[in-house]
Amino acid sequence: MSFTYSTIGLGLGVAQITANGKIGGSLTGISIGTVTQTQKVWRSFQALGDIAFAYSYSIILIEIQDTLKSPPSEAKTMKKATLVSVSVTTLFYMLCGAAGYAPFGHMAPGNLLTGFGFYI
Repeated sequence: MSFTYSTIGLGLGVAQITANGKIGGSLTGISIGTVTQTQKVWRSFQALGDIAFAYSYSIILIEIQDTLKSPPSEAKTMKKATLVSVSVTTLFYMLCGAAGYAPFGHMAPGNLLTGFGFYI
């Protein structure tokens, strides 16, 4: 479900950028004049918490490792699987974040799909 939801958000973000013909954000985010420095730092920490929550699979890593057969060793298999999965997940969610921020800029909604008017 998360993959489907994210794919829909990614597609809608790209479509909105194409329709607008411009990107509505900047690499530095909201300027300090619009929000206070404290608010900007707080929002950055909230984003880090959201990122950490996205990788909540780590709770079951040991249980998954116990189900693997040898050879090759479980540690070697899990190291490769974890590297690939975290890399793909990071790339995909970074694309979703960029595609959600680009059309709306600092007015991006917390829930990406609500920014496209589905709940109005």
